[in-house]
Parts: sequence; C-alpha cells; structure tokens
Amino acid sequence: MKQLKRYATVLVVLFDIYLFTGGYGTHGRIYKLVAKPIANLLLDLSNAIGGVNAIGWAIIILTVIFRLILLPIMVNQSKNTTISQLKMQKLRPEFEKVQAATKSAKTQQEQQAASMASMALYRENNVSLTGGVSWFTMALQMPIFSGLYLAIMHANGLKTATFFGFELSSPQILFSIIVLIIYVGQAYLSQLHVPETQKKQMGMLMWMMPIMIAGFTFVSSGALGLYFMVGGIFVLIQSLINHLYYDKLKAQVDKDFVIKKTADDLLKQTMPTAGPAQTAQNTNRVRPEDLRPRDVTEESNESTGRNAGKQHRSND
Repeated sequence: MKQLKRYATVLVVLFDIYLFTGGYGTHGRIYKLVAKPIANLLLDLSNAIGGVNAIGWAIIILTVIFRLILLPIMVNQSKNTTISQLKMQKLRPEFEKVQAATKSAKTQQEQQAASMASMALYRENNVSLTGGVSWFTMALQMPIFSGLYLAIMHANGLKTATFFGFELSSPQILFSIIVLIIYVGQAYLSQLHVPETQKKQMGMLMWMMPIMIAGFTFVSSGALGLYFMVGGIFVLIQSLINHLYYDKLKAQVDKDFVIKKTADDLLKQTMPTAGPAQTAQNTNRVRPEDLRPRDVTEESNESTGRNAGKQHRSND
C-alpha cells in the first residue's frame, strides 16, 4: 500500500510540474486543462440558477463542492500532523541531547556523527521528517485550488456581476474584514495546543497569514474575496475538528508511542571510536614520567654493573 501511494505521489507531482511549467495565464496549461472546465461548470451553474446573484451563488456552490470533497483528506492530514507534533514533543529531550553533542563536537567527524544521530532519531522512532504533511495531499490540492482560482478570476460576465449589491469585479472591504475574522479564528484554534517554546517561533507567522490573506482580498476582486470567505469557513471547520480530537490523539500517542532508541544509544553508535592509527598515536605519545630529570649517578651505576657483568663473563 505504501509503495502504491509513493507511485501515485510521484505521478501527481510530475503532473503538477507539467501543469505549472506551462504558464499561469489564460494561455497556460493549467488554465486549459483545469481552469477552463471549471469555468464552464461555473457558467452552467450560474445559467441554471439565474438572476443577478447567479455568479456569486455559483462561486459559493462550486467552492463548497470542492471543499467538501477535499475535507476528509485535509482533516486526515491535520490529524497526521498533530500526531507527528505530539511525538516530537516526547522526543524533544532526546533532540536536546543531540544538539548538545553537536555543539560540543571538536572535529568535523564528530559533528557529522551527531547529525547522523539526529536523523536516526527520526527514523528509528518512526517520526516523520516532514511533520506528518502528505506530499500526495498537497500535490492533489494545488491544481484544483489553482484551477478554481483562475476560473473565478476569468469568469465570463464577472465585470457586470453583483452579489446582493456588491460588485464582484472590484474589491469589497466587507469581504476582506470577514476573511480576516475567519482566518484569525483559525489561527487562534491552531495555536491552542502549540507548546510555549514553539509559540514564540510560530506565533508571528500564524498571525501574519490572516493579515496577508485579507490584504490580498482587499486589492483583488470581490469574486475572489467570496471564494476566500467560503474556503476560510472550511479551513476553520478543519481546525475546529482537529481541536476537538486533540485530547484523544494525545492519549493515543501517550499510550502507543515508545522511544525505541534514545539519543545516548544512537550517539554511542555514530560517534567515532579510537582506530588503529589513533591507538598507535596514543602508544607513541610522550608520557609525563618521561619528562622527569633522570638520576645520572643511577644510570652510571647501572652502566658500570652491566659492563662488569660482561667482563666477568669474558674472564670465564
């Protein structure tokens, strides 16, 4: 199953590369192969609904359909990310030991050994290096969201379309404010279970994202503002589900996750030991007792004794 998922991920990633390297405008591959069919669907929906608010409702319905299809995948990815983060919290003391070994390393060989121990700590304890993020899920989402975005941006009749009096061809401040509120709520839920040590590192980025998204909708069309509003609601739902399941996932990790190999075990395996060359060097090393001044009288007596012995054996 894992092998099949790897092949599927490679194929989807290659398809994404093919799409995005063919240009991003109305003449690009992604517009022709993905956005244009979505745009035609958007037009059919608006014609079926009819009325002055048709395009607005078509944007909402289409966004909801795509988000509902992807919601189980997104929730599962959030679950895997949370499990990976909980495992990392348990492994933090072990990583601190490896970091201490890296700092205290005196040679390049010792530094490389400490780095190997750090990588092995992930591998031996079955913790994802990517933090639980699924490349397949990300690769699958990108063309869908990009195609929907382009379809809404270049939708037919958008220049004259309105949604309950709001012109969809020009920026709408109210839409931007709603988008900001939704994504601030999502950022708040995401930070509830982040350790205090990581909040300082991630905090600024987490709060900057809602401002950036709201700022983008403020300078773009109301149609895209409507798209980000609906999409933001689903992102908020996803974060809420993850928040409600957090305690259950934590209990699961506490019960099932066991550190198979500690930092001490891995450092013993990877740290360089004394080889033959080093042993020979230690053998030829000058000892402290060799540096003491010798007793010349003692040496002279020993030499005389040896010479006397030789003379005695000659006489015999």
